Amino acid sequence: MSSNIASMPWDYTDSFGKRIHNSNPGQAHLCQWPLKLRLISPVAPYFHKANLILSADCAAFSYKDFHNSLLKDRVLIIGYPELDGDDFSVKLLKIIESNDIRSVAVTRMDAPCCKKLADAVVEAVRKSRKDIPIQVITIFTEGEIVE
Repeated sequence: MSSNIASMPWDYTDSFGKRIHNSNPGQAHLCQWPLKLRLISPVAPYFHKANLILSADCAAFSYKDFHNSLLKDRVLIIGYPELDGDDFSVKLLKIIESNDIRSVAVTRMDAPCCKKLADAVVEAVRKSRKDIPIQVITIFTEGEIVE
């Protein structure tokens, strides 16, 4: 763990959004707010020792069981390199470099435009020089998934 991580203000969630602990079985499995990459602080406390799931904007809407089978116990980031521009890769790298990330799952659609999402995550982990497992989950428009 770098000294950068040790000095992060993990207990000051009001500055960075909010942490959500919802154990109601009928509710979403979100553990933080905001969700959009461009709105998230790279040093938000909910990233400390987190399992991330980075999702294309449309992926969660295309897979019926997204919350129950993919989101549970993960910190969700929603974004898309094409729409978020160069800031996407820069911010993603800052999140990975600034935190002790345990794993990253990527949910993408089976569409050429979503390939950039998985590529951006792989590149950010490579540039961070950290050994972080990456899982890529492809969702088809019919609602099926392939890992």
